[in-house]
Amino acid sequence: MEYDISKPWETLDPWQAKLLATKKDVVITSGRQCGKSTATSILAGRTALEIPNSFILIGAYVIEQAQLIFQKVHEYIKAKAKDEIEKPATLNYLELKNGSKIYCRPIGDTGAGMRGFTATMLIIDEAAFIPDRAWEAIEPVISVSKGRTILLSTPQGKRGFFYKATVNKNYTQIQVSARDCPRHTKTFLDQKQSEMSPIAFATEYLGEFIDDYNRKFSEDWIKLVCTIDKTTVTLSQNNNYLGIDVAGNGPDDTTFEGFNANNPKRITQTLNIYSNTISGPKIERQIETLQNKHRYDRKSIGFDSGGLGSGTFAYMMENDRLKRCVVALDNASRPTENKKDNQKTTKLLKEYMYDLVEEMGWRGELKCFDEGAVKQSFESIQIEFKEGGKKRYWGTYSHIVEGIVRAVWLAKSKNLNMFIVM
Repeated sequence: MEYDISKPWETLDPWQAKLLATKKDVVITSGRQCGKSTATSILAGRTALEIPNSFILIGAYVIEQAQLIFQKVHEYIKAKAKDEIEKPATLNYLELKNGSKIYCRPIGDTGAGMRGFTATMLIIDEAAFIPDRAWEAIEPVISVSKGRTILLSTPQGKRGFFYKATVNKNYTQIQVSARDCPRHTKTFLDQKQSEMSPIAFATEYLGEFIDDYNRKFSEDWIKLVCTIDKTTVTLSQNNNYLGIDVAGNGPDDTTFEGFNANNPKRITQTLNIYSNTISGPKIERQIETLQNKHRYDRKSIGFDSGGLGSGTFAYMMENDRLKRCVVALDNASRPTENKKDNQKTTKLLKEYMYDLVEEMGWRGELKCFDEGAVKQSFESIQIEFKEGGKKRYWGTYSHIVEGIVRAVWLAKSKNLNMFIVM
């Protein structure tokens, strides 16, 4: 039978069938887009329908990730047994006539969102990103009920609770490579393997833990920088900057990250918008809306003009309201310092922007939102050291940081003797 994205339960991969058959706790280590959230949602839906009074709790570092699985559970139940739904579902809660309940909750840094619940099935998405301290609040959720735990994630280095679970014999271990997923073509994977470094490809697509894992932004750095309560932010009409990262194919988000530089020694975050439904002309409309509110000045909007963002950038250059504000900041651009003797030193712009943001953070010149999605994005950024001492920065959830570094680069470079060579 041909795969139907609207009915994935009709064409299960062998490992998905194994997941549905097991009754033990499970750890799923997987490459991206291999069907781990789909399989887990089918398991949750079946359990809720077949076992009355089940209490299924879905958690993730940020609520949006938990909601993705919750939505798939809801879709499965609507397709299989719509009449069993007790009342219309909310974004976070679904109840069935047999007494089963499904919740989704954010875990955050401390696990506080999971406290007070007793579940018969606990599902944690992107478990590799959950801080160790949060597990102290998570584990009691199933201690009294003797419930099941399902952990799923792409790997993020040989450390932390999730990695320990992958070598724990009490869990059924499922490892999923994109090479074994029939929905990934060999042509696509071969192309990605040629484009990406071995470490990045092994982590992102093969679902493998890699020894030489190095984080760009440490826990101490994130604690120092991510301190702003976004509900207390007051908007200024001057010195505002916007960084935009355009989503790639699949479920990635387009992100809009805003900063204010009234005090150039303390650049502060004012905006964090991300969505996988904003693309193409909608990006341009979103920027216009933000321009009306934040009054972005000349060369104050850093845009990802490479890849899928190139078409949108071309149209913005024809937009009289935006063309003077938008600056193309893609990974092929290079910043060049002006020298009196006309000697120029070059460095890949992405590397420069990331290093600048890190240095500003340590110096107390950069403050970002104390928000789970922002911190998770910083946590995901890895350094890969290549031949000749060159570095490459990449991450599974880099989209927010990619927007941040563009905005901060423009805000800081206003006071630097620097220009961009395109």
